[in-house]
Amino acid sequence: MKNWIRFIVIFSLALFTLIGVIAFYQAQKPIGKAEEKAESRALEEGHLVEITRAYPVNGAEPSITVLGKDKEGRPKAVFVPDGKKGDIRGVLLSDGISTKEALSSVREEMEVSEILHVHLGTDGSGPYWEVAFIGQDDKLNYVYMNFKDGSTRKKILNL
Repeated sequence: MKNWIRFIVIFSLALFTLIGVIAFYQAQKPIGKAEEKAESRALEEGHLVEITRAYPVNGAEPSITVLGKDKEGRPKAVFVPDGKKGDIRGVLLSDGISTKEALSSVREEMEVSEILHVHLGTDGSGPYWEVAFIGQDDKLNYVYMNFKDGSTRKKILNL
């Protein structure tokens, strides 16, 4: 009887773990496909010749940010509209503040416990840095900064 109970417990744990892994994999598929489409579009339309990274940004205008190098070898970010055919906008990374400058600006202004991510996005006002972090009070915070000059656009604090 003891062996049957062990078997049922181990089998149940293995089954729930497998279901969890499958669910997580299925949930990540659409994001991966959108990133692949954005990368291929950025290459096909000649905005980039080399890609280093891509990630979704869900702002007022959802897009996929694709980072890489242009024909001259300069670091560049292009913003590919997500889910629709629209114009790809791009910006040279040398034309604005860097990731490190955005981070140091946030750290000077606020108490930061852990940085979650620093993403470059765009909307009608132009490109911006989205800095997501955990504050000293263990709450989620977002700071949106202008890419060109580093001024703060918007803060969403204590979530």
